[in-house]
Amino acid sequence: MQTKNVIIIGAGPAGLATAIELKKISRYNIIILEKNPEISYKICAGGIDPNVSEIGIPEKIIDRKFNKIKLFTAKQSITIQENKSIIATTNRKTLHEIMANRARKMGIKILFNKQVKEMDDNSVITSLGETFNFDYLVGADGSTSTVRKKIGIKTKKVLIAFQYIIPGEYSDIEFYIDFKKFGFSYAWIFPQKNVISVGTGYDSSLSNNNFKIKELRENFDSWCKEKFNLENAKFEAFSINYDYQGFEFGNIFLAGDAAGFASGLTGEGIKFAILSGKDIARKIVNSNYRCKEIENILKIKKRGENFIRFLSLNKTVGKITVELFAFFIQTPIGKKMSEKMF
Repeated sequence: MQTKNVIIIGAGPAGLATAIELKKISRYNIIILEKNPEISYKICAGGIDPNVSEIGIPEKIIDRKFNKIKLFTAKQSITIQENKSIIATTNRKTLHEIMANRARKMGIKILFNKQVKEMDDNSVITSLGETFNFDYLVGADGSTSTVRKKIGIKTKKVLIAFQYIIPGEYSDIEFYIDFKKFGFSYAWIFPQKNVISVGTGYDSSLSNNNFKIKELRENFDSWCKEKFNLENAKFEAFSINYDYQGFEFGNIFLAGDAAGFASGLTGEGIKFAILSGKDIARKIVNSNYRCKEIENILKIKKRGENFIRFLSLNKTVGKITVELFAFFIQTPIGKKMSEKMF
């Protein structure tokens, strides 16, 4: 029987998860093409589900775990605390390196400096003129995916996030919801190992955004300067594609942020990237496979994105809803409801 060739574009969590799962369940030839010269750090706040072992990722990728979250609204300050970890943080380069090392040990080829310039139904051509033929292609090349563009899918729903990486230690995960300062988004404080990520985001697709991105940046900077010394801080900006329009296009698939699997509510996408990659690998091997992980991802996305769009319809109603929700999620029923949404 002829062996199938699978080309995966992108050596991030989605691409690596696809490759690892494919290697486990098939004998296909797998090559990952990565545009960067090495396994790279992706700009990201670093929040991740603490139960990483459930998705096949080793615990050592986690920097810190937290069993409580502090939430601040215009009217309230609440603490959500559990007996178990609620959220964790990770360094993205560490995550990529650990997954890449696992892939290499399994015999998966990762080729660097391979920027895809052209593609058709059966081959891709790099900027160096190299041609790679495939039976299946997986675009796992992030929010600005070349593969997504080449197959003609436009992206309209994008979060523009920016953050400061500040040296030092910080005790708690914190979220701030303040329509006056941050519009219909939120600000976060994510402690990692020896640094903290402090950021916010902007969604230009919302029908009634409070202000322009320039104003949000000014408000965010003022807020940061009140709380932190930014002298040695590093400023970063990045986009998050949450505009899901399908993942299977004949023999071409999109995984992770390339498909828009990130949450439009929270912006989180690491877990969804890994799970979508695994499901796509199974779908490649068995065309009749039902992608249950992807179905669940889409349900969670829909709930969260419907919620944020409801908030954006009317500022006054949105403010009242946020205060009621903040109170409600402290109850047992509210906790269960928020788990399904996030």
